[in-house]
Amino acid sequence: MTLIRPDGNEGGIHDLVEGENKIGRNHGGIFENDGYLSPTHAALVINGKSAVIRDLDSLNGVFVKMTEEEEVEPGQVIRIGQELLRYDSIDPPEPLEDGTEVMGSPNPGYWGKLTVIIGKDIDGSAYPLLGDSVTLGRERGEINFPDDGYVSALHARLSSQEGRVILSDLGSSNGTFIKVKGERELKNDSFVLLGQQLFRISLP
Repeated sequence: MTLIRPDGNEGGIHDLVEGENKIGRNHGGIFENDGYLSPTHAALVINGKSAVIRDLDSLNGVFVKMTEEEEVEPGQVIRIGQELLRYDSIDPPEPLEDGTEVMGSPNPGYWGKLTVIIGKDIDGSAYPLLGDSVTLGRERGEINFPDDGYVSALHARLSSQEGRVILSDLGSSNGTFIKVKGERELKNDSFVLLGQQLFRISLP
C-alpha cells in the first residue's frame, strides 16, 4: 500500500503479506495519525494476484475509486471530493390501504434522490433526481458543490436506464469513490480511500 498525498506525490509505504492484513490506527505507523480511521478499520486479503478489501464495521467506511461505470442500489453511499452522498430511490406515491392518498409536493416523475451526509445518522440537503440523468460538479451540472475545491467543475453523472441507476465519473481530477458494502474485489493499482488518506494497492 502506497500513501498518495493530496498533491499527488507518494508518501509512506505499508507492506502487505499473503493472506489477511489488518488496517487501522492500531496496525502501522502510516495509519496511526488519522483520527477518521477506526483502531481496526478494514482487512485486505491478498490471494496471489487478487485481493479483497473488507470493511470491519468501521465508523467511517471504506471507499474504492471507480474505474468504470457502476450500477448503484438504493442506500449506496458515494464520495466526490469531500462530499458524502447517499442515493435512494423514489417510488411513485400510492394510496394507503383505506384509499387515502398521501399528500406531498408535486412529483413530476422523480426516480431518486441524493442526500448529503453530514454526520453519523445526520442528513443534510437532499436533491431529487429527474429526467434521464443528473450531473454533479463544482461549477456545472444540476447539483453543484461550489465550496469544495476537490470536486471538478463537472465531476460525475447519475443516469436512470431501464430501471437501473448508473453512476459514471466524467473524467474528474480526483475520482469518484464507492463505499464498500461488506467486501469488494480489488485489482492491481486500485485506489482505496480510508479515513482521510488515499492509498494505491500494488499487487504482484
